[in-house]
Amino acid sequence: MSFFVSLPISNQKIFMTSPSISQLLAAFQAFFILAFFTSPGLGADEPMFKSTTAVRAQTRYNQSSAAASKRFVDELDRTLAYALKAGALEEANQINEAKKQAASGSTVTEDFKRANLIAARNQYRDSLVSAKGQYFRDLEPALRETTKAGDLQEANTIDAVRKALESEVADGKVTGKIENGLRLGIGDKTSVWENKPISLPSNKTAVTFDGVLLLTGKVRSVKLRSAKASGSERLKFTVDGKLCEFQMEGNHRYVVVTPLPGSDKLRLHLGDSIAANEWVFGPLEWAINDGKWREIPQRSMIAVE
Repeated sequence: MSFFVSLPISNQKIFMTSPSISQLLAAFQAFFILAFFTSPGLGADEPMFKSTTAVRAQTRYNQSSAAASKRFVDELDRTLAYALKAGALEEANQINEAKKQAASGSTVTEDFKRANLIAARNQYRDSLVSAKGQYFRDLEPALRETTKAGDLQEANTIDAVRKALESEVADGKVTGKIENGLRLGIGDKTSVWENKPISLPSNKTAVTFDGVLLLTGKVRSVKLRSAKASGSERLKFTVDGKLCEFQMEGNHRYVVVTPLPGSDKLRLHLGDSIAANEWVFGPLEWAINDGKWREIPQRSMIAVE
């Protein structure tokens, strides 16, 4: 048996009814504009690529992230007008802080109470994750081209950006190295799994696989399985913190995962079994959207320390 792991209020009206609010709102907007154009994500700290492919990837990312920021900030501005008109200074300050975070391209951490702000914040978060995942993939051919051309400095610059993107895509939970493959734990020993078939021990030996799986394209659903598994198949499989229910396809077991809207990653965890006694496990395969099984490239799996 095989183991598958598959009503905006116009500013004019507000200003006419309350000049003091008009001045406060204008001050908020002026501060945001200054912050936006001096933020690290859009300023001189960006790498200056020579590679045409890398420049194109960077331009695409900047356009995507700027569009996400604008959508979010537009919604924040609309709600800021309401908050100021109602005299809700605390909420207005919270909204302005979110605008500063969005201007810098960072995650917005404000704990909103209004449903429209919560939805806008979540959409902004998902859009940024998607843009970073796309940037990571777009830089891969640029890295290959510059390496083959012998431009070591440019290749190292591109590689550094890709590693930084990997860290962010992996939720920033990185204290050491980032490696291609999943983190494999057997008993008290850990290593990076190369997505090859391995024999697993029996007799209740603890076995775990952990890491981040980078997706590609416009993903609607993902099926995951182990291509050459055999044994009792008692390992539990968790994706993005949720325990998956297995389905059957012939003699194979697999799971179907629907990524979060805009997400380009899945956080995988296999283990926590009371009797991890598979005989053979691996390699992992996926079927994205079209249902065709393919082995997952090792570069799409990230192990973090």
